[in-house]
Amino acid sequence: MKSKLIKTSVLSITTIGVIGCHSVTRVETAQTLIPKAKAGVASSTFNSSTDHFQFGDYSSSAWVSDSFTGEHIRQFQGKTLHFGVSQTAPDGGLDVGLSRADDVTSNVSEAKQDLEICSTYTTNLTGNGRWWAGPKVSVNWQGDEAAKQNGDDWYENYIVEIASSTPEELHDIYTGDYFKGEVLPRTRLAGSEYRHYKIRFHSWWQFWSVRQDYRISGALPLEPILDVWIAHGLPENRSFDGVKANIETYGQVSGTGKLRMDTTNDSTKPLACD
Repeated sequence: MKSKLIKTSVLSITTIGVIGCHSVTRVETAQTLIPKAKAGVASSTFNSSTDHFQFGDYSSSAWVSDSFTGEHIRQFQGKTLHFGVSQTAPDGGLDVGLSRADDVTSNVSEAKQDLEICSTYTTNLTGNGRWWAGPKVSVNWQGDEAAKQNGDDWYENYIVEIASSTPEELHDIYTGDYFKGEVLPRTRLAGSEYRHYKIRFHSWWQFWSVRQDYRISGALPLEPILDVWIAHGLPENRSFDGVKANIETYGQVSGTGKLRMDTTNDSTKPLACD
């Protein structure tokens, strides 16, 4: 499940030397972690900020927590998003996402109709922290931190296809003394059982759905999962902000990964995520 194409290293944006009149930064060193694009494959510039940026038909988002200590970098190579991260603090993390740039915002009840995602996650991540990967769905995000102050106005939702923790370990985390999450009815989709949870995280709600038989690639119908969430409090009339392929890290994690994804509401449209 781990890529051998990308070696890990510590990323840093501090200047480490001067060659002639050119300052050499560790961001430039970090760029060497991502393999060069194959001949004929168009590539974006490197992005070491959290700015949302678009390349072709796809866009990428990134977010770091206040307690994140370290560096991160992203680059598109064709439809594939490559990223690197080095987080040295025991708390805090990075969220990297890939979505279609042509996503149209609608309410949940309309957006969920026949909605399907195909996504692929390749990871080479090490360290004492943890990570998880899968589709992420945001509902009624208002574009700024104020949305988080009233948890009834924003829902941050994760589907875990693969993670550094086992499904049993995640169950213990969600239902333990810290989160005290609600266990929802299970569903069977795409050849595996999914266990569902509802969590109050800080001041907003989260729904989590965890595949019990991990995989790194595959198609997943989202309507049955959204129906479980709706039955337990996700409002159908709120804005569906789209779905993205997502990898999130927490704690001391370093390494690299890449994401691919495609979505459709048309059952006759072939999905491409490999």
